[in-house]
Amino acid sequence: MIIVSQDKSKITQRLEFYIQQNFSTDEGLQYEIRSVGGGSFGGYKTEERAKEVTQEIIDRYANWENLKMGQPEGICSPKYEMPEE
Repeated sequence: MIIVSQDKSKITQRLEFYIQQNFSTDEGLQYEIRSVGGGSFGGYKTEERAKEVTQEIIDRYANWENLKMGQPEGICSPKYEMPEE
């Protein structure tokens, strides 16, 4: 599965993400979803929204893996584009 950053400048196939709180941002985006070794993939105003997006990635990946095993469920796309706020 491929994950595309909000600004469409980065892609990754790694699923090692974490949420980092930022204390000074120009856009008011307080929480970033960052890929281990790959930088920021998206920013959100609340930690709750960042966690929702992280869960969407997990769900999409699980659905894609299920499709490959012949058990499709939910949205089975090999690509996830990080949503805007």
